[in-house]
Amino acid sequence: MQKIFSIIMLAIFLASCGTAQNRKSVAKLKKLVSVGDYKKALELTKSDKFYKEDNSKLLKLVEVGTLQNLNGQYFQSLQSFDEAKELSRQLFTKSISKKILSGVGNDSADNYYGDLHERSLIRFYQALNHYMLYQVGKYEAHKVKPVGDDQKKLKEKLIPEKVLTEKEKRNHLISARSILIEWDSLLDEYKGTSGGEVVYKDDLIAKLFGAFIHEQLGTGEDRQIALGLYREAKKILFRNYNIYPSFNKLNKKFKKDFSKLPQMNLNSVKSKYVKETEYSKELLNYINKREKHLKKGHKDNLVLIVQSNFIAEKFAKKFEFPINLVTLPAGVSNKNDFLSFSLKVLQLGAASQPKISFELPAIKKKQVKTTMKLLLEGKKKEEVDLVLLDPLSEIAELALENDIVSTRVKTGTRVAGKHLAALLTSYGTYKTAQKGMGDAFALLTASATYAAANKGIEMSEKADLRSWVTLPNSVQMTSLKLKPGKYKAKLEITQGEIKRFRDLGEIEIVKGKAKLLTLRD
Repeated sequence: MQKIFSIIMLAIFLASCGTAQNRKSVAKLKKLVSVGDYKKALELTKSDKFYKEDNSKLLKLVEVGTLQNLNGQYFQSLQSFDEAKELSRQLFTKSISKKILSGVGNDSADNYYGDLHERSLIRFYQALNHYMLYQVGKYEAHKVKPVGDDQKKLKEKLIPEKVLTEKEKRNHLISARSILIEWDSLLDEYKGTSGGEVVYKDDLIAKLFGAFIHEQLGTGEDRQIALGLYREAKKILFRNYNIYPSFNKLNKKFKKDFSKLPQMNLNSVKSKYVKETEYSKELLNYINKREKHLKKGHKDNLVLIVQSNFIAEKFAKKFEFPINLVTLPAGVSNKNDFLSFSLKVLQLGAASQPKISFELPAIKKKQVKTTMKLLLEGKKKEEVDLVLLDPLSEIAELALENDIVSTRVKTGTRVAGKHLAALLTSYGTYKTAQKGMGDAFALLTASATYAAANKGIEMSEKADLRSWVTLPNSVQMTSLKLKPGKYKAKLEITQGEIKRFRDLGEIEIVKGKAKLLTLRD
C-alpha cells in the first residue's frame, strides 16, 4: 500500500510541474497574437520553456506551426504541421506508462492527444500551407538545428531561400489535394465511430476550402469533385451544423432530439427543429451561388479567409460527491477493523459526510457576433459579405459537453481509488503507531496522514486545461471573380453597433491566376 501511496504522491508532483509556467506563457502568447506581434509570439512558442513537457509535444508543434503560418513562414509551418499530424496518429497507440500514470494522477500527466476538431484542423493548416507555397513560389530562408549528440556544440545551419520551379509549385497544389483526401477519410472515421450521437463529425472548412483547391487544379474530374463538395456542404450545414447556436435558433431542441430526426419527414424537421440565423442563410446562399457559377464554368479568382479572435478558454469545473463508506472493504485486515478505522478517520475530518472532489475541463460560452464585408476599389467598387464556416468555440464546447459524462465516471472511480489507497496507508500508520503510542495518539497520527493525502489528492485532480489556444473563435470566408488589375482592399468588421475597418493594402489580380488572402483579426 505504501508503494501505491508513493506513486500517487509522485503523480501529484508531476501533474503540478510546469503548469504555472505554461499558464503564464499561454497568456503572454495570446496577448502578443492579439496585437499582431507574430514575430515575438513565434519566439515564445519556440522557447525551450514553452510546453517543455514531453506529454505536451503535440500542443507545442501546433502552436509553433500556427505562428509560423502567421509570419508567412509557410515551408516551416508545413513541416511543423506534418510532424504534428504524424505525432497525433502515433499518440493513439497509447503509451502504457503514460496511461498508468494518468490512472493515478490526472489527465495532465498523460499525453495531450488533441480534441477531434484540433486533429481535424491540422489538415486545414497543412493544405493551406501547401497552397500558399504554390502561390508565393518559394521556400523562405530558415535555420535548421543540428541533429545528434553534438547539437549543443554546433551552430544552427542557415538554409537560403529557394525559388520554386513551375513543376515544384504545381506539386504543392497537388499535395494540398492529397491532404484534402486524407482529411475526408479522417472525417469519415469520425462519422463511423460516432453514429447518431451529437458530436463534431464533419467540417465545412474541409468542404468549401477543399472545393476551392479542386477548382484551382482545373481538370474535369476536379471540377466534378468541387461540385460534389458543395453539395456535401449543404447536407452538413443542415444535418450537423444546426446543433450550433450560430446556425440555428432552435439548436437546443435539434440537439435534444437528434437521434430521432433521421426517421422523420424532412419538412417536419425543418418546420419543428430549424429556425435559420443570418449566418446560416448567408452561408447557404453562398454555397448555392458557388455551385451555380461552377456549373457555368465560372471560377472565382479572389478568396479571403479570416480567422477571428481566439477560441473560448477552458476552465475548471468542480465536481463533488460523498464517499460511500459501505463500499470500503471491511475484510482488509485479519481483525476485520479497517472499516471502523476508516469511519473514525473520516469523521475526524472537516465534515461528517466526507466528499470526493475533482475538477474537469469545461468551455466558456462564446458565440460568434461579428459580421464582415470585403470592400474593393479599382476601376469600379466591389463589396461582398464574408460567410461563417466554423464557430470553433461552439464546436469545442459541444465536444467537452459530450465527453463529460464518461469522463466524470472515469475520474470519480480513479479518485475513489486514490482515497482507498490513502486510507490503507493511513491504516498501516495507525497499526504501527498503536504499538508504542496507544490507540488515541495513533488514531490522531493516522488521521493527520490521511488529511495530508486528502489535500494532495485534491491538488492532483486539477482539470487538464491544455488546448490549442491560437485557434480562432471563428473562420469566415468569401470569394468573387474580379477583372485583372489592382484594387485597394478594406475589411469592414461589424459587431453590434460598433463598426471598424481594417486596411488590407493593394491587391493585384493577374489574368488566369487565383489569389488567396488569409489573415488573423
